Amino acid sequence: MPSRIARRPGPALLLPFLAALVTIAFALPARAWVEVHVAGDDVRLAVDRAGAATVEHKVTLKVSGGPLRALDIQGVDPDAQLDQGSYAVPLKAAEASSLASATPVEIELLPPDIRPRADGTLRPPALRARFDGKGLSRGVFVLFFRYRTDLMKRGLIQKDGPSSRVAWTGPLWDDGYDSARLTVELPAAPDEPRVDEAPEAGDGAEALAAPMTLSTLRRSLDKDELELLRPYAPKGEPIRWAVRADARAFQPAPAAATPAADTLGRLADAAAASPDRSRTVYLAAGVVLFAIYSALVALKAREHERLARAAGVAPRPLVPIPLAPRAALAGLALVAGVALELLLRDGTAGAALVAAATALAAHRTPRPERAGGALRRPGKWLPVAEAEAFREPPRVRGVYLDVTTRAGKALLVALLAAVGGGVYAVARVSPYHAHLLALDATALLAIFCTGRLAELPADPAARPVAFLRDVARRVRRSLRAPASADLRAPKASASAAAAPKGPAGAAAKAAGAAAKAPGAAAKAPGAAARATASAAARGAAAATELRVVGRLRIPDGSPDADELRLGLSPRAALPGFVAIEVGVVYAPGAGGAIGLPEVLLRVAPGSPCEHAVERLASSGRSSRGRRPGERVLAFTPRLPTARMTAAIAAALVRAVSTPPAGATPTKPQGAGAAGAPRSRNKAVSAAA
Repeated sequence: MPSRIARRPGPALLLPFLAALVTIAFALPARAWVEVHVAGDDVRLAVDRAGAATVEHKVTLKVSGGPLRALDIQGVDPDAQLDQGSYAVPLKAAEASSLASATPVEIELLPPDIRPRADGTLRPPALRARFDGKGLSRGVFVLFFRYRTDLMKRGLIQKDGPSSRVAWTGPLWDDGYDSARLTVELPAAPDEPRVDEAPEAGDGAEALAAPMTLSTLRRSLDKDELELLRPYAPKGEPIRWAVRADARAFQPAPAAATPAADTLGRLADAAAASPDRSRTVYLAAGVVLFAIYSALVALKAREHERLARAAGVAPRPLVPIPLAPRAALAGLALVAGVALELLLRDGTAGAALVAAATALAAHRTPRPERAGGALRRPGKWLPVAEAEAFREPPRVRGVYLDVTTRAGKALLVALLAAVGGGVYAVARVSPYHAHLLALDATALLAIFCTGRLAELPADPAARPVAFLRDVARRVRRSLRAPASADLRAPKASASAAAAPKGPAGAAAKAAGAAAKAPGAAAKAPGAAARATASAAARGAAAATELRVVGRLRIPDGSPDADELRLGLSPRAALPGFVAIEVGVVYAPGAGGAIGLPEVLLRVAPGSPCEHAVERLASSGRSSRGRRPGERVLAFTPRLPTARMTAAIAAALVRAVSTPPAGATPTKPQGAGAAGAPRSRNKAVSAAA
């Protein structure tokens, strides 16, 4: 059996081991596989009045494979000035507006590559985005970067008559994507911007013919936004965009005034810097507005003071300062407010000054100088003919700043028309400022709608003329209505209701029996019944025939009357009847004196007239009269209207009238009947 000999490892076994160590030591880093595709690019191009633009890109990237550490972007603007703050964020975080998982990105311009492309054209400018850290791993990300360029210096903004053409070319991507979007932000101008798909000079006919561009316009006070959308962005070709805007959008803005300048100085500076208006026009408009409004405030104050002194009261301006500084401050506040509204973006400061001018021009309701509870002097009541007592009083002359007068209405309409012309002119440039100017018309309303004649203390001898005349007309019409209704009643009911008692009644019954017989004899009872009804109606109308007079009170030692009342009395009244009077008591109110009508019935105590109105007296209030042995019943309507007041007066006239001779007494009206009061110590209402 052969012996086993142990062998030691020789140099041949060490060679593979040393080769493996060398390979590991000198191995190069492994390169991961990376694939990136561009899925979208939303661009925002903000252009200022000088033609400089800020370009913002939001590029959607789909990354596959290993981490993406850098990305080259071809076709950027050659004069791009990069801004700081670029980043990349996952798509879901971008949709949620979250930057918690954002990756900082460093943007740098690459040196120009002078090597021509395969078609012989120069390579476009490019920039490189370097992602910090480990780069972008697999997923969908949004890359945000921004830079500035000057479109005006590059000749991309070209004026063409009243409009300007703004052109811009987007970057070149190696992938095509759907829904290419560009939002162009332009300064506000009168004419709205629009998309321009016409080919530029020197370009081919198909330069902008396809694809078609969709546009959406959003206008605001200081800027216009035109959103452009292409259905598809082709692979390897840049997208050329063009819009046509108002040429006035690229004119220099008016220079801002210094904070220390006053209001007139700001207006003058704006007028001097405006290319469409001259400085003289703005200054002249401000001076004219100041002079007109100050004069209106001063004239209104003089006019109101004259009328208030004549009425025995003192004027009460809302801002109690002397007239001269008040008128000057009102005009200055109005001019300054309008100027600030037109110059500033926010109209709050200007509106506050216009409100101050309105307050300086307004007046409060005057208060009587004497005590409200002062007793009037003794006097005498004199009867006056109706035509003389209730004729229209003469109109007050010399009142031009009161909306209740014809001259005041005409002047207010003329001034509002002038304001409307200014609003129309401003609306062509800025609808927002036109609305502010229209609201400034309240400064005129403070002049014409405060300090009116109706706010002065009422003259009891002249103010109630129209009201009392209306009450008299309604009472007459109410008293004529029952007679006409009886004449239109059916034959049988009329004969039954109006047939007199005694022999006449027996004759009526005999005529009714004879009516059953055939022939011409049956016509006699109908004729007799109609004649009887007509006679009864004429008797009732004669019994309620009304006499209307005016009653004036003349104080002792004064030639002028201090109160006017309406006197009503039937020609045939019950014994004990004295008079029916309708008067108006005026109470002070916030907008002037308020007229409260009252109906007074004067009767003799214990007379048949007093017994006839006993049911009505429960709804009025009783007091002693002017003379001994006289009782007064006062009734107040629920609403101070002529209709309700006339209903009460007509009901009282019917109650105190003497019924026709031989008439059948009717049942008195209850508390719920029309024209009668409903309950004690309550105002009478015709609707009750």
